Amino acid sequence: MALTLILRVGWMVVKPESLAIDRDAYLLLAQNLADGLGYCGPGGVPTAFRPPLFPLLLAPLLWLANVTWAVAMLQLSLSLVLTWATIRTTQLLTIDLASDGLKRNGWYLAGGWAGLIVAIDPLLLLYSTQPMTEILAATLIMLLSLQLAQALIHPASLTLSRLMWAGLLAGLAPLARPALLLLLPWFLICMGWASSQRSSHASLRLPLRIVMLLAGFSLIAPGIWMTRNLVVTGTPIVTTTHGGYTLWLANNPVIQELEETRGTSIWPDEKFREWEAQNREKLDGLSEVEQDKLQQDWAWQAIRRNPSAFARSALLRMAFFWSPVPQSMFQNQVPRGLMELLFFCYGLFAILACLGTVELLRCHRVFGVWLLGTVCLVMLPHIFYFSNARMRAPIEPLLAIPAALCLVKHLQRWIP
Repeated sequence: MALTLILRVGWMVVKPESLAIDRDAYLLLAQNLADGLGYCGPGGVPTAFRPPLFPLLLAPLLWLANVTWAVAMLQLSLSLVLTWATIRTTQLLTIDLASDGLKRNGWYLAGGWAGLIVAIDPLLLLYSTQPMTEILAATLIMLLSLQLAQALIHPASLTLSRLMWAGLLAGLAPLARPALLLLLPWFLICMGWASSQRSSHASLRLPLRIVMLLAGFSLIAPGIWMTRNLVVTGTPIVTTTHGGYTLWLANNPVIQELEETRGTSIWPDEKFREWEAQNREKLDGLSEVEQDKLQQDWAWQAIRRNPSAFARSALLRMAFFWSPVPQSMFQNQVPRGLMELLFFCYGLFAILACLGTVELLRCHRVFGVWLLGTVCLVMLPHIFYFSNARMRAPIEPLLAIPAALCLVKHLQRWIP
């Protein structure tokens, strides 16, 4: 955890300007909340264009400090919680993997290895110094994973208060990142499965009761957000009004041509400005909800009109999702040596994570299935929506767990 803090503070000192670059308007939303204007965009107009959790967490810090310090405090706090949750989850999963004292200590060190991977992960380091939601999403996923590991290893710990906490966390996830809405039912299924491991096959009352309690608590936060949107916009928006734009951004004739001719989804500045201007002209005068729906319609029309282009785009988006580095790094002329190092490190990490997942499925099947399902569900929306290596950041800490398991297993073979 000390390394997590040192590296992130160091990077913030080197790149302090990144803390105040408001790419996704989260700083604007948080400042409006801090000023008592409500959840409003430019001009004080109520919005549901971005998920609310990050601005809600940032707003109180803006009462205490300027933007740079507020973002730094929030991202450092989240990064420390993320590292701790990764270490603790790994410790729980490895505590019973060996019987003799020496090896038991070796397995216990797996938590430290997982924490080290999270601390030095370039993607997590990069986005911990920006006002964006990658670290928040990763933290929520890891806290949910910790609740599942706790249920598997210490089933007696499933008290009402812990179930309430787990349910609230599951409900907050889509308010940090809309794509995590898919994790909500998945978490309920895995928690029910985990609780059934310790109960009689003849009685499923306990697992069902646990799932129902979790479901009730998990609907609180999305219910509040949906009610607010119904009152403000007249539409019960579950996530955001940003989905239509993102779908259209990834599936339009301009990007399809770029992907066919250049094999990339990086927009040349001139083309992007031209495309944005055309969109603004067509969407002028429409409400946020109407704009969202219209852009969704345009995107689906483009997909239906050219299914082969969509198939190519989907494959490219998966390649971009798993790319060792964001596409922008290719464009920004990153030194070749650094690129090769990143490719090597992420390649090694991927191999360790794959081998470790096999081990995890063998010793803790429920958690292994949770891990695989979570990775797939985080990846799935990006078959359709814009994708980049940044979108993978929320699952990096989860993959650090099997990578650490594999590393410790081989270290114990090599080192007597």
